[in-house]
Amino acid sequence: MITLLLFVSLLLIVINGAFVWVEFALVRVRPSRIEMLARHGGKRAIQAQEVLARLDVYLAAIQLGISVCSLALGWIGEPAIAKILTGGFQSLPFELSPKVIHLISFSLALALLTFSHIVLGELVPRSIGIQLAEATALWSAFPLKVFNMVMRAPVAFMAFCSVSLLRFMGFKAAAESESIVTEEEMRILLGETQEKGTLPFERLMLLENLFDFGGTKAGEVMTPLEKATVLSLAKPWAENLEVIRSRRFSRYPLCEDGPESIVGMVHVKDLLLRAAAVAEPDLRSLRRDLAEVKDSDPIEKLLKVFPDKGVHLSLVKNAAGKPVGLLSLEDIIEELVGEVHDEFDLPAAWSLSGLVVPGAVAVAMQAPDRESVITQLLEKLHAAVPELDVKETFKLIWDRETKFSSGVGRGIAVPHARLPVLTRPIVALGRFAKPVPFPAPDAAPVRLVFLILTPASTPILQLKILQRIASLGTNENLRRKLLRAKSAEHLLELLRTADTMLAV
Repeated sequence: MITLLLFVSLLLIVINGAFVWVEFALVRVRPSRIEMLARHGGKRAIQAQEVLARLDVYLAAIQLGISVCSLALGWIGEPAIAKILTGGFQSLPFELSPKVIHLISFSLALALLTFSHIVLGELVPRSIGIQLAEATALWSAFPLKVFNMVMRAPVAFMAFCSVSLLRFMGFKAAAESESIVTEEEMRILLGETQEKGTLPFERLMLLENLFDFGGTKAGEVMTPLEKATVLSLAKPWAENLEVIRSRRFSRYPLCEDGPESIVGMVHVKDLLLRAAAVAEPDLRSLRRDLAEVKDSDPIEKLLKVFPDKGVHLSLVKNAAGKPVGLLSLEDIIEELVGEVHDEFDLPAAWSLSGLVVPGAVAVAMQAPDRESVITQLLEKLHAAVPELDVKETFKLIWDRETKFSSGVGRGIAVPHARLPVLTRPIVALGRFAKPVPFPAPDAAPVRLVFLILTPASTPILQLKILQRIASLGTNENLRRKLLRAKSAEHLLELLRTADTMLAV
């Protein structure tokens, strides 16, 4: 009889575990994944969909099963185990009073039963259900529907009571609650998916651009008029021809005098096809209308409008109607895929990863303060670039650092200096095992340090490098990747990929 009771107790623990397994699987499984499988005609997926659609009812059925198993286990298992223990204590060479034996046997039986119930009936199946949520939901849907049908009356009553109480308290039922994923959560989910190897890093960077794309306005990516290359009706043809030859664009804004007086645009094809035989073409006769957009227009909308209307170049105006810049279709596309270069602008192209000296990249560095950080990175640069004067360079960097901290926030610092002896920019990159105290706007501890040295004659290039690092630093997934890179080579490869794929 005792053996039978122990067997029944073990069976109750297993059944309890099965209910827990299914419960956590149903809560964990992604409805979107089940819906996708159901659309492909999966019968189990269709049944799982029906269960998820009435999740409150089926959770009530599961809870009924768990409760019955737990109560029955206490009713059957505890006396059986206590009886075995009582017999053991009674056979001891010394005598114990019946009350003491009963107390000890009851306590040990309760402890053993509780341990078995929690570990085998709760913790283990819970973990399995979470890890195998999809498979469990698919295979358990039919048995769960059968159990719910058998226990329909008590389950329906309990589900009704729980839903009514939830609504009274101002909450929704489980099946009615909406699982809306925010953009930030989607970024994190995509980052985790990439870390598991199911999403290429390049595609992750492209998706990051897509998220940022929706909130970008035309005024943020346009070329300001003062930087625009234009053809002028007030200038002789020879000067305009020199502009065309030097810049090699296919479209040029046409103005009466300066960029503020743009009246249209000229396409190089028109010059070749319509005015090739003319010594001095009349640019006004070749003028094409130039599309106009507002600086507040979302580029997401313009990406649809431009191709539909054949627009490749547009004039951007502010709220007052004043021209402020030029926006091309290429500018918009670059926000998605990164820099786009043609045959004529390749020599001017540069990348941050191309400026990083491979021998001056290190992970797991240690430094107690800013001074040590700069010194260590300079030494690495000196090893790769022997002509670098470490002492003089340190003085220049530290002089600026004491006046203005190079901590830019998000755990990144960019100590930098311009050196007359340099002919090209060089960058060192260090990742520190423990945060280094760099004063920063957000007070975030610094673990990524870019040490930037540029020629004194190119201040604009230094500014572009700083802007590029700041732009890359806003990407949370990239920062997390850089902080987890296993080697200097991996760190540089991540930077190279992001530098190519992420829009500036």
